[in-house]
Amino acid sequence: MRAWLCFVMLFCALGTPALGVTVESVPRPAGGSWTVDLTRAHVLTPAVRAEVDQLAHSLNDRGLGQLMVVMVDTTSSRPSREFALALFNRWGIGHAGRDDGALLFIAYSDRKVEILLGDGIDEPADKQASDAVMAERIVPAFKRRDPNGAVREGAQGLKELIENSRLNNPGAADPSTASDLEGQAPVSQGAVTIVQSSVSPPDESSSQPDIGYFAGGAGVLGAVGLAGRAWLRRRPRKCRACGTPRARLDEARDDAHLDPGQRKEESLGSVDYDVWWCESCEDGTVERYGRFFSGFARCKRCRYVTAKETSRTLRSATYDHGGEVEVTARCTHCDHVTTSRHSTPRRTRPSSSSSSSSSRSSSSGGGRSSGGGSSGSW
Repeated sequence: MRAWLCFVMLFCALGTPALGVTVESVPRPAGGSWTVDLTRAHVLTPAVRAEVDQLAHSLNDRGLGQLMVVMVDTTSSRPSREFALALFNRWGIGHAGRDDGALLFIAYSDRKVEILLGDGIDEPADKQASDAVMAERIVPAFKRRDPNGAVREGAQGLKELIENSRLNNPGAADPSTASDLEGQAPVSQGAVTIVQSSVSPPDESSSQPDIGYFAGGAGVLGAVGLAGRAWLRRRPRKCRACGTPRARLDEARDDAHLDPGQRKEESLGSVDYDVWWCESCEDGTVERYGRFFSGFARCKRCRYVTAKETSRTLRSATYDHGGEVEVTARCTHCDHVTTSRHSTPRRTRPSSSSSSSSSRSSSSGGGRSSGGGSSGSW
């Protein structure tokens, strides 16, 4: 009888799904950490947690925002987005008065992932960036059964989103692919003519004070711009020499018409190329499309978008003075390395009503979210 009871208890422990946690039971990260992994298998590796913590420290130390990653097994019957929003506002992720927090929340057994953005970084351009990070970086990694890669890519993408937000770049234009086209012109490459082209979404930045009045219109323009970009990319082409319709080659066949640097850009996801082939003339055109927030920069030597940037804080920003960071760009194509230093703004003093648990901890800064961000599943 005792052996039977032991078997039943073991079956219940190992054969039943993990019980969902509650918002109230999720512990705040320990001081100096910005990640929480409550999965039974401890999915996140120490190396990835350290990378996320470094990214989050870089943002917080410069006063740009706060980034947290939380992974649980399941939220049970509670929708994952509702759970993540409640957790965000319970902790108050972000600095008070700026609402510059971002939460990457994963319900691993439920196969659900959420991005929650603070109200200060929830403009249309931020939403587009969040959708891109979710669709192009996080979900594909989960589908490859690489949860640590998904968290690493998601955290890097959200760090870039916060850094590039209008909140931290007042008056700046929205990100576009224009920087990818500097000084480029059509190049002849054997029988293939390379036409460097890109269609940028409309500029949503505005210096006018009534931002709320134009927010809806900017969102519509952004959607129209993305739809227009897709249509222009796939519209039929004809060969100028013979008038025959060109055929768009698939990803496997178009590699033969790309040089090694271009193939490297495609493998990294920083740039996508289309090859339109004329069978009659045996001639093709290569069209270039830069991707938003790919996480890679243009290499100063080979000029391909294959450089990965990492930053190191040389002097932390305080409430009295700005800081300084060292940015290292290492090209994954030609191995060229460049190093530069940049000044960072002073930190913004939190309001007296904000909570204060630890000066350098991942405790809340009084931020709030109304639910902006993105959802994904795999």
